[in-house]
Amino acid sequence: MKNSINKIVSEISEEKGFLLINLKTKGSSRKPIFEIFIDSKKGISAEDCADFSREVKKHLEMTDIGNLDYQLVVSSPGTDEPIKYFDQYHKHLNREFKISYLDDETVKSIEAVLVKIHDDNLIFSYKNEELLIKFDKIKKAKVKISF
Repeated sequence: MKNSINKIVSEISEEKGFLLINLKTKGSSRKPIFEIFIDSKKGISAEDCADFSREVKKHLEMTDIGNLDYQLVVSSPGTDEPIKYFDQYHKHLNREFKISYLDDETVKSIEAVLVKIHDDNLIFSYKNEELLIKFDKIKKAKVKISF
């Protein structure tokens, strides 16, 4: 079942230009709950989630899953979710991050503000200087919540 929905959701994500952040399956085999988290370079609206949900449901109804009493939840990832894809950074320019990244052989952790994106480089303001970190060197990055 997980493979079936994963294939459906992956194909729809790609078709619509969304990033599939996570797919969680909960509940029982008779009453599964599918939680789908999508994102994009520009962000995700409630309308995007509703449209995506309708499309997934349409595809599920053509499979054995459609016969189950399933629940489908589609949303954007919460702010507590780490950034997974490069394109997610674009909507977070000028926001503060908690970042762990590989510097030579050492993993460093800092808090810095994302100020620029150039090619596959993320440029952060850290201690009044610009710090360039290649995307593939980032181990974990989360947007820091500020109130």
